[in-house]
Amino acid sequence: MRILFFFVHPAKYHLFKHTINRLLKEGYSVEIAIISKDVLEDLIRQEGWKYTNIFPEGRRIKNIPILISTSINFIKTLWRLWVYTNNKKFDLFVTDDCLTIIGKIKKIPSLMFTDNELSTIPESSLLLHTSTKILAPACVLLGKYEEKKIPFNGYKELTYLHPNYYKPNPAILKKIKAENSRYFVLRVVSMTASHDRGIKGITDSYLEQLVDLLKPYGKIFISSERKLPEHLKKHELKIESKEIFDVISYADLFISDSGTMSSEAAVLGTPSIMFHDFIGRLKVMEEKEKKYGLMFGYRPDQFAEMVKKIKELAENNNLREEWMIKKMKMLDEKEDLNKLMYSIFTNPDKFLHA
Repeated sequence: MRILFFFVHPAKYHLFKHTINRLLKEGYSVEIAIISKDVLEDLIRQEGWKYTNIFPEGRRIKNIPILISTSINFIKTLWRLWVYTNNKKFDLFVTDDCLTIIGKIKKIPSLMFTDNELSTIPESSLLLHTSTKILAPACVLLGKYEEKKIPFNGYKELTYLHPNYYKPNPAILKKIKAENSRYFVLRVVSMTASHDRGIKGITDSYLEQLVDLLKPYGKIFISSERKLPEHLKKHELKIESKEIFDVISYADLFISDSGTMSSEAAVLGTPSIMFHDFIGRLKVMEEKEKKYGLMFGYRPDQFAEMVKKIKELAENNNLREEWMIKKMKMLDEKEDLNKLMYSIFTNPDKFLHA
């Protein structure tokens, strides 16, 4: 078996990390291709994997519309993947990006991962169409591609944040000087991805209001993909990329316009608030909120409602105990996706050609 993984986001490194390490330990041939995106390359380098960065300059082109930038980089990515895979033999492609198209052309089976509804990211249709199978949570709706789905009862975040795989390091509290104090984490993203076109999140103005709101209750740390206003830089979180989960684990509250990190906070048992236009459109998020009560979602026109909820949570000194009960209920009902992925990768004929 020769498997090529193509990652375009740090979340997918985390998703496949334990399964890849098991495959490597057992002697399977694994190759990894990536692009420069946030801390992705740092994480893979720290893991000690051999890899190839086919897009070292990153897939953002400044000063031109996102749609044009995405189109240009889509073509460039296809070409670079074609060159990378040329004259190499692979048995399986694993990705959430356009490697599925290369697989279709070269007749190499591909497994695509998604936990988003087709209706929220319609531009993913081409990838879903060209993939052999799609690995997705059972609750996610994929429209006409539903028959391709390999469903699982769980969340991608549990492949790396389940207590079986992750234990928070309390030493982080000393590093961020929060040993004996409550603290809150605000995470803001840059909103430059193609699926973020026209989408609103936490603006600098909203960020300032949230900082002012939380100041009386504890320390505030801001993790940001974009440059912060000068007067907010004193709150900027300065840690190694691999330590972010430790920081979130011990936080009293996590607020973000990042879907991935909001979900990560929720499964860690940290009260999580997501502020984004996608609220109400993502089944995975809806399940975490409605079924398990681990997180809350607010659209940009609901800022006042969100502020009210934040205040309510900040004034609750029993948050950690309450959320631990909710977290354990969720864990008891979810399956181990790592085991399923290992079965797929080591016996692809059973799953990909069924």
